[in-house]
Amino acid sequence: MITRENAKMVLEKYLENESLRKHCLAVGLIMESLAEKFGENKDKWFITGLLHDIDLDVIGDEMNLHGLKGAEILNNYDVDDEMKGAILAHADQKKVVTDLDKWLWASDPLSGLVNASALMRPDKKISNMPLKSLKKKFKSKKFAAGVNREQIKSCENFGLSLDEFLSLAIEAMSKRENELIDIPS
Repeated sequence: MITRENAKMVLEKYLENESLRKHCLAVGLIMESLAEKFGENKDKWFITGLLHDIDLDVIGDEMNLHGLKGAEILNNYDVDDEMKGAILAHADQKKVVTDLDKWLWASDPLSGLVNASALMRPDKKISNMPLKSLKKKFKSKKFAAGVNREQIKSCENFGLSLDEFLSLAIEAMSKRENELIDIPS
């Protein structure tokens, strides 16, 4: 399996957009925490999250190719079929079936919600964000309107309550918040 270091280099080779790279890191961190919680391979789940949007700069406006092009790119690297399958599933290119598929599906929009919520805070810190605050943002359909709340809420079908999933994401992303959000000094 591809190493974390090599996965980061591959991501940087194909995805130049810094905001998207930060998003990919955030999803990787959430996935790693989920793997730890459920006794899965932390490296595999982190790397799947890290590489899930690797093709966005390559496909441009052709969103119908999202996931397909990513899996194609990853055929050149030591990325297994389950990981590529999860990347396809998160982009609606195949049915969501495996645990890896399910959690990548749910984690992708959650990272954006956490990030947007942190940016609204005076200190811009994820680590200081109470669960109550994130839940309030989750319930507000006008806030981060593009975030698919049903995808996030699917966590309840996969073994975590919404509160547990939101808390896990806050904790996971807090570990490297300085890499995810430009925090004022």
